[in-house]
Amino acid sequence: MQIAGLVISVVALLVSGLAVLYATRTDKRDVFLRLHETLISPELQRGRKVLFDLYRRQGAVEDLGPLDYELANRALAALDVAAYYCEKKYVDEEDFLELWAPALGRLKYAAAPFVEHRDGMFPGIPVWPRYKRLANRAEARLIASGVAPSVLSDRSL
Repeated sequence: MQIAGLVISVVALLVSGLAVLYATRTDKRDVFLRLHETLISPELQRGRKVLFDLYRRQGAVEDLGPLDYELANRALAALDVAAYYCEKKYVDEEDFLELWAPALGRLKYAAAPFVEHRDGMFPGIPVWPRYKRLANRAEARLIASGVAPSVLSDRSL
């Protein structure tokens, strides 16, 4: 009788463990999907477009209007949160970079003047450090896959 109770307890423990693993995997997938949906929202797309346009025309951050400034700022802040999610393993970084490495690799260059401007506002306190690290990893991934570094920094793209 004791053996049967032990077997039932072990099976129950295994089933509980599998349920937790499944729930964790499902939760990570759902977080990933919500993060992706957020990043492709029209507002964040416009913010990234502001940064790419500024880079193409070699404009100054100071020339941005208040709305464009806010859109660019929000787009980079959202990517810093995405990088935070990757660091905390709320989402799998490899999965994230599989979808976002091309955009991040190019944005690293396009957003550089804006990031430098923001970093200059509070000397010694880096703005969006996670975004910067993730953009560097995205760039390295792209270069390792055969993308020429000059393509990432090309202003005409």
